[in-house]
Amino acid sequence: ALVFPSVPAVTSATAVHREVNKHLQDAVAMIVGESEALHAAIDVACRVARSSSVTSLLVEGETGVGKELFARLVHAGSRRTANDPFIAMNCGAITRDLFGSELFGHVAGAFTGASREGKPGVFELAHGGVLSLDEIGELPLEIQPFLLRVLEERVVNRIGDSRGRPVDVRLVASTNRDLKHEIAAGRFRRDLYYRVGAVSITVPPLRERGEDVLLLVEHFNRQIATAAGEDPLEFSQEALDALLAYHWPGNVRELKNLIGRLHVLARGRDIGLHDLPGEIAAPSATSNDGKTLSAELPGGTLVEAERQAMKNALAAEGGNLSRVARRLGISRPTLYRKLDQYGIRRGFT
Repeated sequence: ALVFPSVPAVTSATAVHREVNKHLQDAVAMIVGESEALHAAIDVACRVARSSSVTSLLVEGETGVGKELFARLVHAGSRRTANDPFIAMNCGAITRDLFGSELFGHVAGAFTGASREGKPGVFELAHGGVLSLDEIGELPLEIQPFLLRVLEERVVNRIGDSRGRPVDVRLVASTNRDLKHEIAAGRFRRDLYYRVGAVSITVPPLRERGEDVLLLVEHFNRQIATAAGEDPLEFSQEALDALLAYHWPGNVRELKNLIGRLHVLARGRDIGLHDLPGEIAAPSATSNDGKTLSAELPGGTLVEAERQAMKNALAAEGGNLSRVARRLGISRPTLYRKLDQYGIRRGFT
């Protein structure tokens, strides 16, 4: 579990309110993007942060989309004092036999290897603040009833102790799994799902966020350059087009890591197509049956293959551009640009 330091105390309720609003604005600013789906998720998270009646939020999304930023947002907007804690625990990083101790704590001598002084769990540490449970879908089935009890009764029992300790915690749980599928497979409790996911948001993958790619490139480029005391990198139009067209399976995390790698490995400040990894600089095109077309098609180039793939997708989807973009794994702005580039009419049917 990670314990993040508290901000300095302030002396009046008005000052606390101002500081909370400022921290909420700062937390929202850390989520870079203009896509409609992203802003819808931000809006729900802000409403949860400001509500005193909602005590849990489920954040769903693929690995790397930035789910942890939404937990930070809820913490920033829901603090009643400047010292309310934020505690984060990754359920995927805890061994099976330590889940109970990490979540609920233990008393001295509760089990072999238990510390002599005992230990509070993350619920106690987060008392009065926000607990972020990342990858809650990894939580062992046998632990789930105990988590449900804590959420419903707002009381935690350390392992080896019959005494209940009241906890006042807002929970932000996140997952990259389909929890409804996990319920059907018998790996996740339905009652816990409804308790944790009374309010839920889905963070969209980067491939569905269109021009947000360029905003994120600029954001991370300037952030990394400032931290290193360097000038930002300059990207050619070809390089930017390739970044826009890429499907980003690792989402925002993959993009951030790429920009960081370019800052370290690039021989100059100008970034061209040749500086990008091969899977980004020369992506394969997708045919209408979902198979990949190689760049070395007999009698044709990658450009011709991509043009044909777009025509095939348009035919398969009856000219519906939203479905065509999803089928090809690209954003709608990228689709529009490429249709214009290849002289394909948007009204194609």
